Amino acid sequence: MKLREIFVKNFRCLVDVSIPIQDTTVLVGENNSGKTALLDALKIVLPRSLQGRGIAFDEYDYYMSKVADSPQTSEGIIIELWFREDKPDEWPNSLIQALSDIIQTDPLKDLDSIGLRVSSKYDTTSKEIVTKWEFLTLDGQPLGGKGASSGNLTRFLSYIRLFYLSALRDSDTEFSPRSQFWGRILRDLKISEEQTMMLSEELGKLNEAVLKADPRLDQIRSTLENIQKIMWLGDGQNTSIQALPLKPWDLMSKSVVVIKAHGNEVDFPLSRHGQGIQSLAVLFLFQAYIDVLLKPTFQPETEAILALEEPEAHLHPQATRALARNLDEVKSQKIVSSHSPYFIQEIPFTQIRMFRRNGSSSKILYVKRSFSVKVPNTPELLKFCKNNAPKFDYHEGTTTLHVNGKMGEREYRKLLMIYPGQTDIHVQLKRLYGESQIYLSNGDLADLDTYAKRIRGEVLFARAWLLCEGQSEYLLFRFFAELLEKPLDQFGITVIDFQNNGSPGAFVGLARTFETPWIMVCDNDAAGQEFVKQIEMRGLLPDEIKELVRPLPESGMDLEMFLIKNGFAQEYVQILAERKISLVKKHDEAGFEDELASKIRADKTGYTIALLEELRRTSADSTRVPSFFAKIITDVVAKAVL
Repeated sequence: MKLREIFVKNFRCLVDVSIPIQDTTVLVGENNSGKTALLDALKIVLPRSLQGRGIAFDEYDYYMSKVADSPQTSEGIIIELWFREDKPDEWPNSLIQALSDIIQTDPLKDLDSIGLRVSSKYDTTSKEIVTKWEFLTLDGQPLGGKGASSGNLTRFLSYIRLFYLSALRDSDTEFSPRSQFWGRILRDLKISEEQTMMLSEELGKLNEAVLKADPRLDQIRSTLENIQKIMWLGDGQNTSIQALPLKPWDLMSKSVVVIKAHGNEVDFPLSRHGQGIQSLAVLFLFQAYIDVLLKPTFQPETEAILALEEPEAHLHPQATRALARNLDEVKSQKIVSSHSPYFIQEIPFTQIRMFRRNGSSSKILYVKRSFSVKVPNTPELLKFCKNNAPKFDYHEGTTTLHVNGKMGEREYRKLLMIYPGQTDIHVQLKRLYGESQIYLSNGDLADLDTYAKRIRGEVLFARAWLLCEGQSEYLLFRFFAELLEKPLDQFGITVIDFQNNGSPGAFVGLARTFETPWIMVCDNDAAGQEFVKQIEMRGLLPDEIKELVRPLPESGMDLEMFLIKNGFAQEYVQILAERKISLVKKHDEAGFEDELASKIRADKTGYTIALLEELRRTSADSTRVPSFFAKIITDVVAKAVL
């Protein structure tokens, strides 16, 4: 039974968000953007015990943005969790029978689901905050009858266990006898009575041998017998020294994990290793608990959800990437927050949820595989969906139309004709059409996952993107920005050379998905025009294309010719001379620029590097930056600081 969707309203900065959840879901975003708030919401809705659940929220959990706001004036917190089957008959019969009162079945898709809502709002009649726990129908209404029984929650929580590991993972605490994982494992050790007696006897003999090893210990024991002169404890010797635990449980409670360091034959306790090793040990201790104890302790069908903050803590880059690649080894559903570009580098874009602060609230952005809108049910709509399945489907219970891909203009027109003259519905369909234009196809995602892996972490943490064709433009933009005293890294701007990392259309689709500001520059030749067409197919308006897509200023112009015409011809001639490459044409002769450009194109990146070295050697300043480049740099910086 997997968690598949979370809805949150008015909980801290999460004012109105929904987030789909996969087997592995990774949360990224700036500090204070709501990642921890989401994990805390999960902890409240899925508690370890039901004791005290009537006061689940404190006053600062309620969304407040103005001085006069208070929990009493708040619209109230709502947190909904939806657990769904991924395919029909996925849940075992034993679980279905145990939770039959709260399971809802989609009659069209034959998929079972459970919706749990926790709401908290000030009640003007009782003059107090009222918190409710309710299971839901498919359309979000509270269940009545047996579904409203208070015992349902207790039964349900025995099948779902949430475990939380904060960024501050302390191995001393987590491997102590009282810890949530290690302590439970130790206390559940299965040792027979016969084995216990045998071990106790052997430990007693070993304890006596240790005490007899040094006569002074016996002298100390005799001295301690003087206690009875003050307080009689009964006949016989009542004072001893226990060098070793005499009970198996006591013995295991003193146990420690030891690891051999690289190149060393000595076993060192875990606490004497680095913080990175300790952090990893705690993470995989959780997996050991899942393997050994979870299902025997609760129900055979019990699923674990691990909420994990900053798994990269204390790890070097290679170890961080390795952990991300091997995260599937942790056999549970995982919701992970991370600030590491190295970790994100190994995570598919479809598993990433971007948190962005928008004033006093936050929004959550992600790669959508489907888009939806509520529209009335009509026979014509059902026929349209049947003829265009599986791209279009309609859920009659919730009156929701889904499009699983990018809607074409002809499809959009046909939908409009189903509702003639109904302007309000046309507005909704137009919104659906526009939203679907950011759809990233499987091919787009394959390109991004393959080619953008190197820069994936960087682009998702950037405040704005500057898209350019290749490495030459990449080097030039960063250098010119330094001359303009607008270093791109300082403003959180990533330069993406899209020819080496995928297609511009895929990156623009990704930028629109994550609402990342961007500007693209390209050559004004045939290849550049093809790049522009890719952007036009992403559903941008003509005015947006004009603002965001910047081909070089003259028709047919490429970067090499642009640089020659904008004051760098002399540097290139000098570089060619140093490489003992001569030109047929003189500087003032017709065809000189074409010949020079053709020489440079033979090694575009190499000549760009040489040009920048020459400009540095001669202490070039901002006056050498072409106005075309200066305008782009100024504009993208402005987008980054908004």
